[in-house]
Amino acid sequence: MKARWSARTQGLRSGRLWLRLALCACVVALLVWTASADRVMAGIQGGLARVTGAILTGLGHGAVVEGNTVQTTLFGISVVTACTGLFIAGLFIVAVIAYPARVLSKMIGVAIGIGSIFVLNIVRLVSLYFVGVHFPRFLDTVHLLVWQSLLIVCAVLLWLLWAGRCARIPRKGAG
Repeated sequence: MKARWSARTQGLRSGRLWLRLALCACVVALLVWTASADRVMAGIQGGLARVTGAILTGLGHGAVVEGNTVQTTLFGISVVTACTGLFIAGLFIVAVIAYPARVLSKMIGVAIGIGSIFVLNIVRLVSLYFVGVHFPRFLDTVHLLVWQSLLIVCAVLLWLLWAGRCARIPRKGAG
């Protein structure tokens, strides 16, 4: 009886592993498709540009947004595919899906992760505008080295926080 239970439990674990792997593959495929779908990427880039432009206008910089470009009389930025945070969010989602946790915990983790990465990316875009205005010679360094690294580190820290606090898995034998 115990051997049959063990085999059944092992089968369920194996099935869950394959399901997680399949979901991770689907997320990666969706990211690849999204990045190559011009209309979808234009919508994401334009949305980020509009939010960034609204914040800059709210801060008194009178930004004008055309497509994926935010322009003021002082400086302009363009939101391209690499500036959307899409790939970092995708990696975060894959990490959450791959981790053995309850479905509800995963859904909460994905929602919090996507929202947090989106907000951090908006902060990044606004700060890059101000770096471009006030310290233009440091723009490339801040854009490519500082913010890219910071986004990755924040995504990893966010995942660690989620995995450590929200994704509790009951121990074997615990009631």
